[in-house]
Amino acid sequence: MAEFTHSTESEIGGPFLIDRSQLEALDRILQDEWGRFEVEHKRALDEAVEKELKQERSHSWNHDKDDDQLRTFIRKSLELSRAFQKRRQCVITLKGGTSATVPDFAAALREPDLRDKEPTGFVTVLESGDRACYVTLQSRLDSSLKVEVAPKRDQLVQQTLTVLKNWQNSVRPPPWQRGWHLFCQFQIFHWMIWLMVVLLSQVAINGELEASSKQELRQQALTLLTNGVPPDKQGKAIEVLLANAFDYHPKKAALKYPNWFFLLLFGGFAYCIALSIKPNVAIAIGHGANKVQLWRKYSKFILITTPAFIFSTFFWPKIEHILKAIF
Repeated sequence: MAEFTHSTESEIGGPFLIDRSQLEALDRILQDEWGRFEVEHKRALDEAVEKELKQERSHSWNHDKDDDQLRTFIRKSLELSRAFQKRRQCVITLKGGTSATVPDFAAALREPDLRDKEPTGFVTVLESGDRACYVTLQSRLDSSLKVEVAPKRDQLVQQTLTVLKNWQNSVRPPPWQRGWHLFCQFQIFHWMIWLMVVLLSQVAINGELEASSKQELRQQALTLLTNGVPPDKQGKAIEVLLANAFDYHPKKAALKYPNWFFLLLFGGFAYCIALSIKPNVAIAIGHGANKVQLWRKYSKFILITTPAFIFSTFFWPKIEHILKAIF
């Protein structure tokens, strides 16, 4: 029969804007899973106590103690051992390099000392004997949210991982926000694209002006050939025919840029600055609560203005030209 080894971790990339309700939801999940860990911990401890009791009863020097006394002594000894140690805590990293250790997020939300602090990440820990669960949110160049359980091939922690992955997916950033975060990660790609588009637009505008000059010369030459050349215009006719024959097109008129080019140049510059300011991690504890709301509004602004800027710069001028031609 085949034996399956399931994954013991799950990691996704940010940015992460985690509000109070999402923290409370994680608290409820961890509380439920801690209750399950406690039940299994008690069962394993009881079994270990009874096993140790049988071994101790085989020694003659323990016959003067009753079972309850010996059982209590063994239980206390086992609880102090590494195999049955327990730990539940949440470590919140703060801006400035400090950290705060609390039992859970509910305690952090009530903690007066955290009201004027700004969280940058957290690590929640559930450890019960050899079973462990960790939820880690790291704030770095590319933020990540990681869920990890141990040991492998343990059905109980696999169920815990499944529940926590559901919560992890509930705070996963939308694809467009993740793409924005990756695209502007090194603060250079969007600036390079903007500069390239500006340069290509400049070349295209120059090309249109040159094509317009060529067309004007061709039209003048065609008029001369069709209507004839009076004596007083023979010099001009020779100039036009020679310019057309040798593809010489002096640009006497000043280069006029269309309105959309200025929108691309100045609006694109401002928009690149806006794209460079992007969220990473915001947690609704202390000052982080306002930061979550601010980044969500700013992200909505980027989501709405991006297609509006692209449409008004590249598509609307063509549509406007077509409409003017029709009407």
